[in-house]
Amino acid sequence: MTDNFTDLTPAPRRKMLLGGQIINHGSSEGAWRWPGNKPDLYYDLDAMAQIAQIAERGQFQLIFIADHPAMREDLTHRPPMATIDPIVVASHLIGKTKRIGIVLTQSTTFNFPYTVARQIKALDVLSHGRIGWNAVTTSDQSIASNYGARLDDRETRYARAHEFIQLVQALWDSWGEDALKLDVERGVYADVSAIQPINLGGNYVASRGPLPIPPTPQGHPLIFQAGGGAEGLQLAGMYASGVYSMVTDIPSGRAHRQALDHAALAAGRDPSAVKLFMGIFTTVAHSEEAALARREALLQLSSVPLAAKLHHLSILVGVRLRMETIREPLSADRLAALVPHPHYPHAERAARLLRKGKSPYEVVLRDVTGFHTTVIGSPTQVADQLQELFEAGAADGFFISPDVISDGLPAFVDHVVPVLQARGLLNEGDEGSTLRQHFDAASGMTTPVAFEGREQGRAGY
Repeated sequence: MTDNFTDLTPAPRRKMLLGGQIINHGSSEGAWRWPGNKPDLYYDLDAMAQIAQIAERGQFQLIFIADHPAMREDLTHRPPMATIDPIVVASHLIGKTKRIGIVLTQSTTFNFPYTVARQIKALDVLSHGRIGWNAVTTSDQSIASNYGARLDDRETRYARAHEFIQLVQALWDSWGEDALKLDVERGVYADVSAIQPINLGGNYVASRGPLPIPPTPQGHPLIFQAGGGAEGLQLAGMYASGVYSMVTDIPSGRAHRQALDHAALAAGRDPSAVKLFMGIFTTVAHSEEAALARREALLQLSSVPLAAKLHHLSILVGVRLRMETIREPLSADRLAALVPHPHYPHAERAARLLRKGKSPYEVVLRDVTGFHTTVIGSPTQVADQLQELFEAGAADGFFISPDVISDGLPAFVDHVVPVLQARGLLNEGDEGSTLRQHFDAASGMTTPVAFEGREQGRAGY
């Protein structure tokens, strides 16, 4: 008998992922000077742990730890934005948290695959499966100089990255899933036949293996990617479970999502396995007016002159803006002359705000000249903006950077997260205890195509 009935069970609703880029003072330049913030946060591990615990209480899936192993800021007026050291910080945080994932950055350009594989896998074992690796190529000569080297060209750096990632994956997989026995009665610690060298060597990196670290509850750590261009897309499509994108709005988010889909399909993967994250700066207050007042107070603490921000805004919209009229809406003829810069993020948004009658000063307060998209307002308004971006397909999740960590992160966790949960947009913390479960990610390893046709097991390996 043929079953003619249609299954009317609704498909599970897609859930928004939340990450916190929070191991710093905040996204505002003067955040370290804000009352209640810790000016010594850069080297206060206990304060970092308290921040991580707040994010965990807010059902964040992960903490993202960026890295920049060189001095890039003028430390006269502001502290470093990156963490003091990702490995050291992550080692501390895993002992102070229970569920939240921790994704840390390690370069494929100035490291050895065995070192990275060992450190990341050790953290994954000790955290019971909560670690991800943000695999990046280094493009800053100041970093290269710290390693006494010159930067290779982009093609070479990414060719090395492919070999590097696959070696790390192979090392992670060199200890078989059932190799660990811990049989006290028979005196058998492990089945050594399931722990094998990898003997892989390419044009840039090589390793014998095996890695003497057993599997974790999630099998092996997740891989993240944060580079741009065609090379970055290919890397993400082949290996990544999460991508830290520089998208700033719905059109750019959809475009990146479509490009990721093509890259994943070309690598033989399900595109839904690659989650796209948008960086978001937040300012949360009881109303939009209060949020703008908070932005104004933060602006007074910034070491970046208002004139410099206005000049940047002028470049974004193609019209010279003057300090003497910064608080006045633009005239009709000046509005007609606006030409958003085609290669700068936020240019369209800046022009749109000016066309709505906002003064240049009000646009600056909304941080349109900042690196990421800034959302401000009441908890409902902030939730509305995130929901719009999410449901429009601009991102699968967001890396949240509050304006000031000390009170901005609790404001987001205590007031925005409940709104998103009430709308059914967030998980309730019941998706599991590993980072892979948070992502619902498959655990299969990537085929080492970078070594196809090349000598494997080189002399000495």
